[in-house]
Amino acid sequence: MTARRIAPAERTVRFTFDGRAFEGVEGESLAVALLAADRVVLSRSFRFHRPRGLMCSTGGCGWCECEVDGVPSVRSCRVPVREGLVARGEHAWPSVEHDLLSGVGWFSRWIPPTFYHHRFLRPRSLRKRYLDVLRRFGGRGRLTIAGRAGAPPGRRTQRLDSDVLVVGGGPAGVAAATRAAEAGSTIILIEADRSVEPLAGVQVLADVAAVGWYDGMVAALGDDAAYEITAGTVIAATGSYDRVPLVPGADRPGVVAARLVTDLIARHGVLPGRRVLLVGEGPDVAAVAERLEEAGSGVVHGPIPTAALVAVHGRRRVTGAVIVAGGRQQRIAVDLVVFGDRSPNLDFVLAAGAAIERRGDTLVPVLDAVGRTTVPSLSVVGSATGRSGASTSAGSGPAPADAHDDAMVCFCEDVRAHEVRAELAAGYTNPELVKRRTGALTGPCQGKSCLQAFACVAGTESVPTARPPLRPVRLGDLVPPP
Repeated sequence: MTARRIAPAERTVRFTFDGRAFEGVEGESLAVALLAADRVVLSRSFRFHRPRGLMCSTGGCGWCECEVDGVPSVRSCRVPVREGLVARGEHAWPSVEHDLLSGVGWFSRWIPPTFYHHRFLRPRSLRKRYLDVLRRFGGRGRLTIAGRAGAPPGRRTQRLDSDVLVVGGGPAGVAAATRAAEAGSTIILIEADRSVEPLAGVQVLADVAAVGWYDGMVAALGDDAAYEITAGTVIAATGSYDRVPLVPGADRPGVVAARLVTDLIARHGVLPGRRVLLVGEGPDVAAVAERLEEAGSGVVHGPIPTAALVAVHGRRRVTGAVIVAGGRQQRIAVDLVVFGDRSPNLDFVLAAGAAIERRGDTLVPVLDAVGRTTVPSLSVVGSATGRSGASTSAGSGPAPADAHDDAMVCFCEDVRAHEVRAELAAGYTNPELVKRRTGALTGPCQGKSCLQAFACVAGTESVPTARPPLRPVRLGDLVPPP
């Protein structure tokens, strides 16, 4: 066993995954409970059915999608495990652990991106049958109609106005809201992913996610209401995303973000690996190194610069890595690759139509001296700025020319660097056209995990048009109450 629980489990509950019984700790996520049982493959990718596991635990990447209690495409890192829960892996046959459809990966060189848009079109009478067969090969969850319990209850719409709206309840967002309240402004703060302590003079809306910007009006969704919020000033404190190394094999289960590993050990008592390679630099890598040492993880290599990582090896999970040491390549045996690089969350900035620019190999918002974007009513604070001291790692990854041809640029749609370069070489230099021709940025994560890699390989400062929703939204979430 590689991943294991190192702290005694209390208040255990029983659940099933792919028909097998497991135990987890009440309240922890389904993905964490499976990882503690050394079940690392949770899903398969769309195009080549490559194995996917827990990578970030933020709900942003879509690597851990499972069917949960009959509902398809659920981010298992966001579902608390409970007694009697029934989960199944998706995008595979007969199971995610042993997926016979993954054999299509052997023919990947002859299966170009979006090939189904250009093939199997004639005779017209057979087109739907062709597409039905292709859909069975492609990984996506399937809706079940029978047995669903009635219509969704719907969400009432609340319209709110304030002087200042802060999007994000992390340290930077809380500090910005507190300063604005002290100045006498009316403040609304919304936070999607964490509990926020009450703040004097601030209306805090917890578990509420911003999903769109419509000419200054911010649309947001909570568990029981939809919000339309207008404010004279909007402050984006949306943080940063984990940035997966741009090398072949970096999408394998066992390639994990540093913040997640720290959380697994400190909060859940789960050690995800015995032989660890640390990649990158900064406070997150330092913190995880300390936690791994305290937990007695075994062998820890590194940390090494991100540019020194050449490839990650393994079939269903990580078994090794190739690194550059002393000017020479060498292969080391590891079962966990922990990376610390991050890049600013540009979702809200792009939705508002604000300009961005390149700094090193990272896109960041264009800001003036006080943090205002090119949209006068929108400012950015914290790590979302991508500036030094903001807990992001700009400029530490490979330059566009150095990224390996087989490096995965878009993890949802299995688009590799050489496929993006082929479109550029064919004259499709507009990022919107490259996106459409390769399928990059069009998967469940909506480009969150691959936007920076796409821009790095494409060598561009412009990106395809951002469209709401900024987070995955089910149609039932948009239904008004009867």
